[in-house]
Amino acid sequence: MWKSSKLLAGLAVVLSLCACKEDKSEVQNAAAKTAALPVNVLEVAAEDVPLSFEFSARAQGYKETEVRARVSGILLKKNYIEGSEVREGDVLFEIDPKEYKARLNNAKANLAKAKAQLRRAETEWARIEKLFKQRVVSEKSRDDAQAELEAQKAAVLMAESEVETAQLNFDYTKVTAPISGVTGMEVQSEGSLISATGLLTNITQLDPIYVIFSASESEMMSLSNMVDNGLIRNPENKSEVVAKVKFSNDSVYPLPGEINFINSGIDEGTGTIKLRAVFPNPKKRLKPGQFLRLVMEGLTRVNALIVPQEAIMQGANGSYVYIVNDKNMVESVNIQTGLMTKEGGWIVDSGLKAGDRVIVSNLMKIRPGMTVDPKNVEQPAERETVEE
Repeated sequence: MWKSSKLLAGLAVVLSLCACKEDKSEVQNAAAKTAALPVNVLEVAAEDVPLSFEFSARAQGYKETEVRARVSGILLKKNYIEGSEVREGDVLFEIDPKEYKARLNNAKANLAKAKAQLRRAETEWARIEKLFKQRVVSEKSRDDAQAELEAQKAAVLMAESEVETAQLNFDYTKVTAPISGVTGMEVQSEGSLISATGLLTNITQLDPIYVIFSASESEMMSLSNMVDNGLIRNPENKSEVVAKVKFSNDSVYPLPGEINFINSGIDEGTGTIKLRAVFPNPKKRLKPGQFLRLVMEGLTRVNALIVPQEAIMQGANGSYVYIVNDKNMVESVNIQTGLMTKEGGWIVDSGLKAGDRVIVSNLMKIRPGMTVDPKNVEQPAERETVEE
């Protein structure tokens, strides 16, 4: 009896201890679960993102030509309205032609005289040559007649050249538009005495029109490297790279253009490369000298991993993010960022892989090694990358 009582007492103690341990374990598990910090995580996925590059730019006339006088004289007449459109060949100015008309008439008279003298020399040569064959005149007489004939031929050529020059100078008294475009302000007023090569006005062709912009050497090198490394898909067709312009109020010019020139050299003073785009400008909305923003589109960043800007932090070793591993523990990962999206996210060039869960909330409360309670959030549906 006594042995049985002792055995029951011992069993009760063991059961009591087990119950205590079970209760303690449940409390610890509940405490651990309560201690896991809730965080939002973004599972990064590879996607193709359209690229958009934005540059400061300035409009420039497709052709900009100075209209200058070719002869001197009194400016008699102006045949256009300042700022109006003119066509190539239109007469813009008239210079007093009387002096040049007289020179032309004089040159024509000299030509007629030279031709008459040539005919006389030809007749004399024919006569002397015949007499020489009959041995009536000397060899010297024949040579003199032949030399006179050649001299008169040269005189005719010279007189013809003088007529041509006089005709050109006479024609230059009517100053015509060298190109089609919009005229500028007149430089010389009617009645002024102008000199040869004197500036009269300017003409600018506005349709189409150029937009000039510059990109830094580092930007161009980065872009080239991404193309070489397969990070950017290079369009097969040049027309796929589209240029757009924005005005100072951020409104967009409705007609697209194309980039038609990239300078082969780098400006030593600024370290930039000059580029040029051409735009149709039928309504003349773009003006030479106008400040604009040029937007270049058509390139695509392939297999891009995008992380929100608020998830990226800076440390002694550069940029880093917090990710959640398979055990729901926090890890710190160094990353290299590239281009920025319009939504404010960054494309990560290195440090992450598709499927990584990046923490995007409670960043100031977490540390590597902590256990967290992750909750997935979604990426924005549409993306476009822009670099300014």
